[in-house]
Amino acid sequence: MKQVSAIIINYNGLNDLPEFLESLRDQDYENIELVVIDNCSSDGSREFLKEFTGSDEAKKRFAGQSPTFIENRDNRGFSAALNTGISQSNGEFILSLNTDVVLEPEFLSTLMQSMNGEKVGSASGKLLRFPPHNRDNIIDSAGHLIFRNRLAENRGEGETGSSAYMEDAEVFGTCGAAALYSREMLEDIKVSGEYFDEDFFAFWEDLDVDWRSRLRGWHCVYNPRAIAYHKRGGAGYRKSVLVEYHNYKNRCLMVIKNDRLACVLRNLPGIIFTDLLKGGALLIRCPRALLASLEVLRLLPRMLKKRKTIQSGKTVSDSDIDKWFQPFYYGKWIRRHLLNRGEMIIEGEKTRR
Repeated sequence: MKQVSAIIINYNGLNDLPEFLESLRDQDYENIELVVIDNCSSDGSREFLKEFTGSDEAKKRFAGQSPTFIENRDNRGFSAALNTGISQSNGEFILSLNTDVVLEPEFLSTLMQSMNGEKVGSASGKLLRFPPHNRDNIIDSAGHLIFRNRLAENRGEGETGSSAYMEDAEVFGTCGAAALYSREMLEDIKVSGEYFDEDFFAFWEDLDVDWRSRLRGWHCVYNPRAIAYHKRGGAGYRKSVLVEYHNYKNRCLMVIKNDRLACVLRNLPGIIFTDLLKGGALLIRCPRALLASLEVLRLLPRMLKKRKTIQSGKTVSDSDIDKWFQPFYYGKWIRRHLLNRGEMIIEGEKTRR
């Protein structure tokens, strides 16, 4: 049985940890190495995890010398913490996990069945809205979609899980809250020593990995029988300044690194229109997030250097990438981002997706 390294990133997730850890402990896949990284939590979850990882029960359940517990002195974000976990783990496969998920017992074993195909580098299960077995099992994510205007979203989000997305499929990529990656793929797409781009801090870093892996000819598969439940830190429309800031910044960084000028020019009207709408919405709702533009300019030389590495290693044709960019329908997006201003969180920022 191949070893899977489960990498948990925690930041003030105390309320979620008992149910999450129970679901991980109850997985019917036996060979799981566990690495836990705490991003300087202050809610008691750091102490909770230290006790859990040091317990005889956890040492008996998880493989090798794990669990391993790593304490960061500050909040390094999702990308840097995940990179630390990957570099200090040994499994042939990496299971990235947020603490706000709950896994069905067969989640990992079912998802592993999808990793046998040629050049399959990642896999997505069917993430449903929390709590488990809620009315209609509304879909949170059935993989990633990406659009011609360079927006992205979770496939099937908001649809009824009991009747939609019931078939295996290839998808653009997978949500990092509960994603399975092959180490071989992560090593293949690593740039500047990083699997996940640490300049992203959090948000869109999983989409960046999706795109880079596509450029190297890797595939992502969706398995609807692998079920998990996701609370999602920005659920509903309670978003924080931090979330909006990094979403705005990281979309730009991802395009700079991975896109091609000819493809951008073909889709430029939609990209400009979307940016005007998004910028206008942020100006009204969250003007501080627009400061991300300055951060994009600061990071531009570094992104161009990364771009050179990524583009020089591309192994697929432009048409192989272009087929994943879908038309975008603006009605729902405009209602959500322009007409519904929602509630903005200012204090207590979290780095949960």
